[in-house]
Amino acid sequence: MRAATLALVLALAPTASAPADDRAAAEKLKDAKVEVKFDKAGTAVGVFCKESHLLTPEHFKLIGSLKGLKELTLYNKCPLTDENLALLADLPALEKVGIDGATFSDAGMKHMAGWKALKQMTFFHELNKKEFTGAGLAHLKGLPQFESFGCGGSPFTDAGMEAAASLPHLKDLRVWHTMNTDAGTAKLKGAAKLRSVWLAPQFTTRITDASLEALAACPSLEEVKVTETRLTWAGLQHLTKLPNLKKLTLDETDVSDADLAKLKEALPKVEVARKPPTEQQLKWLADRFDKPKK
Repeated sequence: MRAATLALVLALAPTASAPADDRAAAEKLKDAKVEVKFDKAGTAVGVFCKESHLLTPEHFKLIGSLKGLKELTLYNKCPLTDENLALLADLPALEKVGIDGATFSDAGMKHMAGWKALKQMTFFHELNKKEFTGAGLAHLKGLPQFESFGCGGSPFTDAGMEAAASLPHLKDLRVWHTMNTDAGTAKLKGAAKLRSVWLAPQFTTRITDASLEALAACPSLEEVKVTETRLTWAGLQHLTKLPNLKKLTLDETDVSDADLAKLKEALPKVEVARKPPTEQQLKWLADRFDKPKK
């Protein structure tokens, strides 16, 4: 029995060569300007690349070999296709991910399902306009610690919002400069643990008062941030139904002084933060909200 137990422990323990292998991989990654962070034991725990457009499949294979990796940040037109994403599929310790300029598809996100320790992930400028909507988040429903997701400057749609709502542990959702609409916000009614949300429709009519009515059906919300749109008391009044709301941010959003006063009176214990829109931003909103649709 003792021999069998010892054999199991040895099988599960990291090999002595792991730190040496990580160092060797880090040396090979230097030609793509990849910075690798190590812990005291010599295990690679962080990868940061400011010029990730330099990465090749061989570089992704090297990153995928760093089994103790906890943080992965790839900026500047990252060539992360479905094929390259498959090379990163076996990173069981990965907790935090930031990716800019990738071109993987919703289907390709299945390769992220092996990131069992994932807690937070953000996509900046996902460039696959034909095959990425955010619906691929549904592949990650089984991740036990995945609590925070953000997506900006991307073709993220209402299908992505529905998939985000299906994540059972989601607490923080940040979606800005994307294609999701009020209809997508309504999908969040199923997000039982959601604590904070940020919606920024880039001065379009995609997010309106209707989204606030939908958010009122998420009683766990503590922080709501709705920026770059126009809101009125017709929508703002629904936020008074949120029993746990602590902070509301309305930066660069067109709200009348009268409606803002009503809001603050109705929510005396809630911090209301607001950076008023500029004259140019007000003009953009007027062009989109006031002009008749053709």
